Amino acid sequence: MGINVKTISLSITSFALSVLISSTALSAQVDIVYEGPSNSTALTTKDGKGSKAVEGTVYAGLSSITVDGTNSLAVNTSNSSIEGTWEATVNDYAAVQDGAGEYNSGPNGEEKYAKAGYLFSLLDLSESLSETAAKYNALVNYVIWDIMGDVPNLKNKNDKDEAKDLKKSADKNKKFDWSTTMVVYTGADGANQREFFAVLPPIATPIPSALFLFGSMALGLFGIVRRKETPAA
Repeated sequence: MGINVKTISLSITSFALSVLISSTALSAQVDIVYEGPSNSTALTTKDGKGSKAVEGTVYAGLSSITVDGTNSLAVNTSNSSIEGTWEATVNDYAAVQDGAGEYNSGPNGEEKYAKAGYLFSLLDLSESLSETAAKYNALVNYVIWDIMGDVPNLKNKNDKDEAKDLKKSADKNKKFDWSTTMVVYTGADGANQREFFAVLPPIATPIPSALFLFGSMALGLFGIVRRKETPAA
């Protein structure tokens, strides 16, 4: 029985491509540095009723960070300070689906990330924002806090209504695939664990050195096939 050289070469090529695809890293350790508020803005809060009501202010929206020295934009996942420098694990969509991430320890973790990923896709990432756009980003961030945990009560009725609408939209997208929307940076600082959702960085796909060997073999086999198929002069 003869050996089908073309079939073998195609198989080798397919295997080489599968090695390339499977070689993409799913997670890594990076250094995060908070650089300052990008276009975050204040939201007025109010806790309690009547004479005992206490007003306050929270800042929400996009913040400027660097990831291993590269500039990026991110939102915090809770109403807490994100200032400082910290190490984090990079968790992509596949890693979170496998159980990674701070909020996967509780029930419906994947759905929380899906809703947050949908909201993240609504953010205005422009360098310069109008007051209205900055407020919208802040409310998107506020609803992300709400999905991931507790939030203070908003005072302004219009803010409440818009946040409520955003929450309804997020609830309808509990299966949202955010793999091309954001990346999750989970802090590695022990008890004071923090997490960012950040703009997805450009993907640099490493090419294994073995792939060149497989490619050379495939090209060589294709050459053999072509020589066999070329009729004699």
